[in-house]
Amino acid sequence: MLANKVQKSLLVAATVLATLSGLDPVVQAQFTVETPSLPVNQSASTGDANACASLTTASIQAVIDKIIESRNKAQIDNSANGVNGAYASAAKANLDLLTVARDKMLELRDWLYTAGVLDPPPFVTNTSAAYNVHSYVREAVVNLHYARHWATISAVYHKSANARNSYELTTQSLDLIEPLGAQAGRCYMSAYKPFTNP
Repeated sequence: MLANKVQKSLLVAATVLATLSGLDPVVQAQFTVETPSLPVNQSASTGDANACASLTTASIQAVIDKIIESRNKAQIDNSANGVNGAYASAAKANLDLLTVARDKMLELRDWLYTAGVLDPPPFVTNTSAAYNVHSYVREAVVNLHYARHWATISAVYHKSANARNSYELTTQSLDLIEPLGAQAGRCYMSAYKPFTNP
């Protein structure tokens, strides 16, 4: 498990370094998530249903839709400034990172459907699924933060209204996705309570 964490950290660092140096970032990284051992059918206790209740198709789709809105603005900015702009790599990095975040959330949604742990039921209660929501969200959030950074650079260097709008839409995406990830962590931990050790 530690090796996977190190591998993921190195991949994120390589992506950031490639982006900073103006090279194309690695955008199709595949992450495998190791879920701590509980039976796949283990569910969160009913007393913690509130922690899981926000893990719905609608909440995940709302994040995806907002990322797509931001990506649409980034695509326009990239078309205008991604080749000959004063800081062309900023427009491209914003678009690339938003693409990764969108794809990560689509992958999560599709996995939840395929695994049969969402729709039905109306929200995720399976602990393995909750942990995966938490993990996929974490990966998407990292990319959203970097996308937002590059949107600021593109907005300033290119005076791009589309980059500025992408920044705001990415911020709105983060406002939706951060609580989703936090609730997924709470949902996952609820199966392990009580927490009595210091």
